[in-house]
Amino acid sequence: MSTTVDDKPQYSKLRVGLMLGAVIMLLLVKGFGNFKFLPMQTAIMDFYNIQESAYGYLNTASHWVTVLCMVPFGFLVRKFRCNVSIILGIGVAAFGIFLQSIAGSFIMLIIGRVIEGAGTGFANLVTGALTLTLVDKKHVSFWSCVMIMVGVLPQIVMAKGGTALMVNSGIHFQTLFKIIVIIYLCALALWLILVPFSLKITGIGSAAKPTREQTIRVIKNKNNWYVSIANMLFGLAATTFASYIIRYLTTKGIEQTRAATIYSYTTILGLISMLIFGWLSDKLHTKRKIAIMSFFSGAGILVLLTLLPSSLIWIYIALWGTLPRSIAGMAGSSAADIAELPADIPIVNSIKTTISNVGSIIFGILIGYEIQYFGYNVTIILLACGMVIGGILWILAKKIP
Repeated sequence: MSTTVDDKPQYSKLRVGLMLGAVIMLLLVKGFGNFKFLPMQTAIMDFYNIQESAYGYLNTASHWVTVLCMVPFGFLVRKFRCNVSIILGIGVAAFGIFLQSIAGSFIMLIIGRVIEGAGTGFANLVTGALTLTLVDKKHVSFWSCVMIMVGVLPQIVMAKGGTALMVNSGIHFQTLFKIIVIIYLCALALWLILVPFSLKITGIGSAAKPTREQTIRVIKNKNNWYVSIANMLFGLAATTFASYIIRYLTTKGIEQTRAATIYSYTTILGLISMLIFGWLSDKLHTKRKIAIMSFFSGAGILVLLTLLPSSLIWIYIALWGTLPRSIAGMAGSSAADIAELPADIPIVNSIKTTISNVGSIIFGILIGYEIQYFGYNVTIILLACGMVIGGILWILAKKIP
């Protein structure tokens, strides 16, 4: 591994490894924040006396502020030093989670989640762009999958361990929030030790305000729009709906703790699959073909979920944990192919994140209403249709190998 931007200082393999270690630790921590609601839906709904439609607003709250701020954040990441950006991002996120830990009303809980989303959105741009800057391009798919895998790993802990803590030990969900705040601050301290304060993402001191040429160049890139919209549709099926999946499994007659354990297996398989497909993508020099197959297979697997009885739910768990899990890695690593200049990578990622969050807000709220009024099966079929559309969009993204 080596740095890939010619006009920035070159770091030793040890230094690069330490910086990637800091990124990995931060992604683990942010994963706990991102997935902390997974085992808590029933407890939160009971505590605040709300239904699925209201829960949909909470489930999308972290995306609201990123819609307004993510593109400007992309240019700020390019201007600021890494450590300044990460202090701002993690500091704001930790404050938002702290507000959630003391929220006496549902409105305050949502406000805290919005603030958390602003901080983690900013930090995500830093970790994503830094990873693509540090690793060799020939290994970029593998490392993008590694980073996504690390970010998803806490889903297993929260689905299984978080549910066990709440159900078996009786610990309150707001206590878990406070624990997450502490580990956020510990990860930030480790980052500041391992990442040189002088480091910038692209090695250039770009102005925070984009030039007209920069703005037009990134916004007119059709491949970025195709991948971004497809990534949004995948996120609805893989992340937004994941907040409801344990409750859905209980409607099939599976006890809550066992449902959380069962669903954690698909995440475990997904972690392994992401590494395999990331490695395979680098070896075959293709992201596009793998992403296309992943979208269409994912659509079929979602339809299968609605047909399976509880005794055969393991078939869905096994299949959903394989090929579809490669989509996020292919989308993340494609930024290096889409960007016309290395300096465009944070902006490409910011547009992708903005589109994902717009979709997560609109459709995330609609999913809550769809489940409440039409049921889970109709909702899952609609998510499968979205996966088909995502596959078509990747077919159109011909610039990506």
